[in-house]
Amino acid sequence: MSGSSHGITKHHFIGCRIGTGGKQDKEIKMLYTPAHIRLDTGKPVSARLVIPILVNLYRKENPDSYRLIAWGALADLFAKNLSQGKEMTFICDGSPYWGNVFYSDGTQVMQKDGRTPLQTRQSSFKIREFTWGAESTRTEQEEIHAGMKSGEGRRPAQWNITGTPDNVLWKQMLAGRGQTFYQGGDKFGYAYVIAPRYAANILLGDQSKILSTYAQAAAPQAGTVLPNVQAPLVNQVQNTFNQPVGTPVPPATGYGLPPVQNQQTGYAGQGTTLPPVQNAAPGLPVYNAPA
Repeated sequence: MSGSSHGITKHHFIGCRIGTGGKQDKEIKMLYTPAHIRLDTGKPVSARLVIPILVNLYRKENPDSYRLIAWGALADLFAKNLSQGKEMTFICDGSPYWGNVFYSDGTQVMQKDGRTPLQTRQSSFKIREFTWGAESTRTEQEEIHAGMKSGEGRRPAQWNITGTPDNVLWKQMLAGRGQTFYQGGDKFGYAYVIAPRYAANILLGDQSKILSTYAQAAAPQAGTVLPNVQAPLVNQVQNTFNQPVGTPVPPATGYGLPPVQNQQTGYAGQGTTLPPVQNAAPGLPVYNAPA
């Protein structure tokens, strides 16, 4: 047999629309799971965003629907910017997996023995590349008159007219949005926040940096003085908590987590801050429907 025995697969979603909201707002949402430390393994996990999209095929009455997955910094970026109806183009890696089956109300389907979850072969689409598209007219009008779900207030009426005061203000609002990161709560930008399906400590702050910071930080012995490392985060996160250089590391408590990961406030050296961790709030929903 000639040729290669290995292949690759790419999935292009061109000119699709973010399929959230509308009459099915309760069922179709963009779901954001913050970065966290698993309590069973002590390993960090990147932020994850499940994005529902619609693809209107030519001469087809009903659009096709898909769910795409963004991880890490992309999850943060999309959660803050993918409004309802926004046009996007995505290039994704597709991979099959065995996934649990759920009823429409989120209840898991079990096999006849009543103990084993029923599974089917499913597909996952992980976003690798993307291109921004236009927002829906409906979203623009709602944000001008009622305010933006991403939290900055109302969109200026002449936001898209270059050189106007509204256009300058709009650019400032977008710049401010880019410097905001998840700090708790059940909403983040346009996404609904859900807890991990397992026990975890939620990480707050810039997801593009905090996990690499944790990975690079040594796990010092309990009671030792923390080193003066250089891994600055954004000012918003730095101002949230500050701890002087030389703060002792408390002993680790349970689950085999390194001492530094069990600190409620992380640690700070000169120009350095690790984001705080917090246990997932009891009120944070756990999503049991398929991704």
